[in-house]
Amino acid sequence: MKAVKIAKLMVAPFDIKDYDVIIGCDTVVLFNNNIIGKPINVEDARATLHRLSGNVHEVYTGVTIIDNNQQCEQFVERTTVKFCQIPANVIEEYIASGEPFDRAGSYSIQGCGGMFVEKIDGCYYNVVGLPINRLVKALWKRIGLK
Repeated sequence: MKAVKIAKLMVAPFDIKDYDVIIGCDTVVLFNNNIIGKPINVEDARATLHRLSGNVHEVYTGVTIIDNNQQCEQFVERTTVKFCQIPANVIEEYIASGEPFDRAGSYSIQGCGGMFVEKIDGCYYNVVGLPINRLVKALWKRIGLK
C-alpha cells in the first residue's frame, strides 16, 4: 500500500543508531478506488471536496516503526468517513480559509473540515493522521507490556 511505502521511506534517511525508535507515517484517502492525497492547487481541492460531498470514503494511514536493532514493524489503519452534502458556497469559503491544503482528501477533521463529517467508523485519530491507540499498543508490545 502506498501509505506504508511512504512511511518506510520517511524513516530511511535517519541513522537509527542515534534514536531508540523512529516512526514514519503517511495518510491517504480512498474514494471510488482512487487514491486522493493532498491537493496540488485550488481547483484540485474544489474537485475533491465536491466528489466527497454526500459520499463515503476511506482513510488509510500506513505506519512504520523501526528501532535501533533494525527491527521493523508496519501496519495500516483504516477508517470509514461519511460526508454530508456540502453546499458549493461552503466549499468555496472552506477553500478560501486555506485549511484544505497540505491535507489528504482536502480536509482537516480536527479543524473546520470536521463540520462535513456525518459519520465515522473507526479511529478518529487515524483521520487526523496518526492512529494513536494502535501505535501505542505496538510500542507497548515492543517493551513487553500487554
